[in-house]
Amino acid sequence: MSPHETEQESPLRKVISRRALLVASAGAAALAGVGRSRIAAQDATPAALPPFTREASITSWGFGVEETNPLAYSRVNAFKEAYPSIDLQIVPEFDNQKLLTGVASGNVPDLLWLDRGTLASWAARDVLLPLNDFFSAYGITEDQFYPAAIAEVKYNDQYFGLPQFMDVRALYVNNQALSDAGIDPASIDTGNWESLSDLGGQLVQKDGDTVQRWGFDTKLQAGTIYMWGQGNGGQFFDAEGNPTFNDEKIVDALTWGIKAYDAQGGFGDYQSVSSTWQGDEQFARAQVAMTIYESWMLGIIGRVAPDLDFTVLGVKQHGGSDLISSTGGNAWAIPKDAGDVEAAQIFINFMNRDETWFLGSQATKDARTQSGQLFIPSLTGKPAADQAQIDQLYEPIAKPFDDAVKLFPTILQTSQIRPISGSPVGSELNDILTDAVQSALSNDSSAEDALSDANDKAKDAIDEFNS
Repeated sequence: MSPHETEQESPLRKVISRRALLVASAGAAALAGVGRSRIAAQDATPAALPPFTREASITSWGFGVEETNPLAYSRVNAFKEAYPSIDLQIVPEFDNQKLLTGVASGNVPDLLWLDRGTLASWAARDVLLPLNDFFSAYGITEDQFYPAAIAEVKYNDQYFGLPQFMDVRALYVNNQALSDAGIDPASIDTGNWESLSDLGGQLVQKDGDTVQRWGFDTKLQAGTIYMWGQGNGGQFFDAEGNPTFNDEKIVDALTWGIKAYDAQGGFGDYQSVSSTWQGDEQFARAQVAMTIYESWMLGIIGRVAPDLDFTVLGVKQHGGSDLISSTGGNAWAIPKDAGDVEAAQIFINFMNRDETWFLGSQATKDARTQSGQLFIPSLTGKPAADQAQIDQLYEPIAKPFDDAVKLFPTILQTSQIRPISGSPVGSELNDILTDAVQSALSNDSSAEDALSDANDKAKDAIDEFNS
């Protein structure tokens, strides 16, 4: 996953304000108050917190809770206030090898904070506890989440994670760059992919052979092959789960992407100019006129260039009108051999409640206001929680920001997961496909040859796992 400016991944650069700390320490009483008076998205009074009074100790790996991260910090503090008998130990980081070693020795944490794209891999290796009974006991249902979020935590029809957070990809357009080129930004049809690639050629700026501004960045080299491939009608796996990376529609999508770069001077030129970009700030600094990017780019623009004249557009299916995007995020998971499953479930249920999300968002808004920064809501994975932020916490900034904040949840309703997420060897398949795309963009092989080679390697990887 790319580093980004949302609260769960990139902490604020200034210390959380005293007001936000007060919100964070309000605990169960504040949470109940929020639930009764402020979560308009829920018609009924929020369910009471499940009781838990025995002494317990649980450990979490992978989730950071710094004071400079108010969204996480406030929610965890509220949990500690609500459940003082549970001692929660936070280990912010871990790697796969550490988890594998822990599984082999029987020394695993009670909670894991995992990229949802890796859940199938751990579930297939019998590391994770199925959560179907937990969902039923706590009244958690699929319709409480965006479809892609819940789809990504399922493996063999069982839930192995509780979704938290989303990112979504859209097209960011620098309106001034288009106007300077004599193009009306309102004329863009994101379902007309050929026109997008043509625009890229018109918008690129060079001083001799040196690129000053890139025109259109498809981000194919950074994982958008899933979005473009599916948006062109391609399928990455057949009904039996066999890889079909060389599906004609996926080949066509990659070929289109190659041509989009060629129209601007070629992928080599792109690599040269993109190597000078820093901190994902290239769009905010007008170093690229149009780019596909995750939703968290909005926070970077707000920090770097809040007065930028831009538009965020949902990308449409090739030649169609339906919105397309790919999405990802994290999830809470519980290892099968966790020492205290009950207490772990109490924790993730608390973190999943709409009231808890609202409390955390309020603390985030307070911290950002105190430090003179813009408050842009995070995408939680739950439409009701997201809408409550928009309706009750978000304050209009400017039309580009306001429109984008409203657009992202709409795109998420039809966004798709990375197809490789459902495979036990998903990470390996992703690497194989990424290498193939890079090879084709660099003209080391044709799109068809690169994807056919990737398909053979994907079959081998799956066969090896199943053997």
